[in-house]
Amino acid sequence: MEGSYSDKYIFIGEWYDNQASLIRRFNVSYYPTDDTVEMYDIKNRKTFIRRVKINGITIDQFYIGGTLNILGRLVKIVDFACENTKNRIQKDMEVTFAMIKPLPTSTAGKIITHFMEAGLRITRMKKARLTTEDISTIYKTMLTDPTFPFLLDHLTGQLVIGVELVGKNAVDFSKKMSGDRDPLKAEPGTIRALYGKDKVRNCLHIAHDAECAKKDLEYFFPPPAYRTTRLRLTATLSNCTLCIVKPHAVREGKLGRILECIDEGGFDVTALNMMMVENVNAAEFYEVYKGIVPEYKGMVDELASGACVAMEIVAKDRTLNSAVEFRKLVGPTDPEIARLLRPHTLRAKFGTSKVKNAVHCSDLSEDGLLEVEYFFKILDL
Repeated sequence: MEGSYSDKYIFIGEWYDNQASLIRRFNVSYYPTDDTVEMYDIKNRKTFIRRVKINGITIDQFYIGGTLNILGRLVKIVDFACENTKNRIQKDMEVTFAMIKPLPTSTAGKIITHFMEAGLRITRMKKARLTTEDISTIYKTMLTDPTFPFLLDHLTGQLVIGVELVGKNAVDFSKKMSGDRDPLKAEPGTIRALYGKDKVRNCLHIAHDAECAKKDLEYFFPPPAYRTTRLRLTATLSNCTLCIVKPHAVREGKLGRILECIDEGGFDVTALNMMMVENVNAAEFYEVYKGIVPEYKGMVDELASGACVAMEIVAKDRTLNSAVEFRKLVGPTDPEIARLLRPHTLRAKFGTSKVKNAVHCSDLSEDGLLEVEYFFKILDL
């Protein structure tokens, strides 16, 4: 491979090759001088992808556990390939776990915005319903704490949002941002001081150290074999519609404010999952627009360009048709038109173009359930 170790970062990446039904390992090199990427097949000892620029890929997406979309292939970064890379960026790419306790979606959105505006990136995220076993595992160090029975009561059977946070000194920094476990003792401006009530209803669980973060992440975001039995996705598949916060809006830090607007607009987020969509799945999902909408290719490329957040949306007024009502909140496809005609809609507030229009929503009421099933059943498998 060309270039010295000092002018590039090298990681070990894994890609599941569907055709061969095996996991292939690569040295994935990233060159910061021109944002190019190269992949070298370790087993076959040959270049797999020559040095190429890939839109949307920057150094901050390279961290252990992260997934990159490299020319339609979802490549998971599993390790550093050399000590030089590890020493240069390990602290900048530290990973930790946070869990937003049962709260209104608008408050959860504000907490997400706090993290993102402070420079922490959310790289995995999902909504799940906790069992007593889940709570005992996540709060293992607190089993003898006098508040634990109250925690069990507060959390059992409730919906929470687990997030993976990545950034410089993420473990200590996120703890400092969260504030004291007791909101009454937390420093002003910290998350618990702003939104917490007491030691139990204090908004957040936050990993105590790097080892706890690793265990929490492995538990909350289990590998495929355990997804059907542990902390499953919570789609109700009833009078629902799909909303996708597109990759550009996630990257631009708009996710939290979009969640606030959805809650304030009269809708519940009954299921939520951050995911990477492969090109082939994005093309299949948008196939109905092929040959009809000029932006079809751009829409496919955008959806596959990075992490998106899929949500099942249900109107708070259960007598309303969720898909029809939510479509009104989303607004016209073109954000420019939306800003003129429907300035209070999501696309008017957060979109920048017909392709980067912040959110996708189901067009027809009968498509709502089908689209939710596609994202929360088919793609999750």
